[in-house]
Amino acid sequence: MSYSRSKAVVAALIMVGVAMPASAAMTVGTFLNRANALRDQGPMALMSPDLPALKAEAKAATNQLKAERAARAAAGKPPIACVPEGESVGIMDMLDGLNELPASYQKRPLKDGYARVLANLYPCR
Repeated sequence: MSYSRSKAVVAALIMVGVAMPASAAMTVGTFLNRANALRDQGPMALMSPDLPALKAEAKAATNQLKAERAARAAAGKPPIACVPEGESVGIMDMLDGLNELPASYQKRPLKDGYARVLANLYPCR
């Protein structure tokens, strides 16, 4: 497996997630620092104890966004982002989008960063 392909595999694993973390929500800045450090490790990242924690944080943020979307719809509020049916954002695009957010997002919860990236990629018209 090539080194760049290994990075993509590690990045994909970060987003898959298994369980919700017991701790408070991770910030965008903390998530990016840890995710980028894992990407730099290449295949060795698969053995890192950080990998399960990042997967759990990513899954928790995704679940929170899904719940928030449902609550907004139930309340008759417009969605934050309008992702076309059948579309999804790849892990590399999500990480790139998080890296491109303004510095003010570094201290926000990961869920908020994900929401901003989705809104940037799929604005509602």
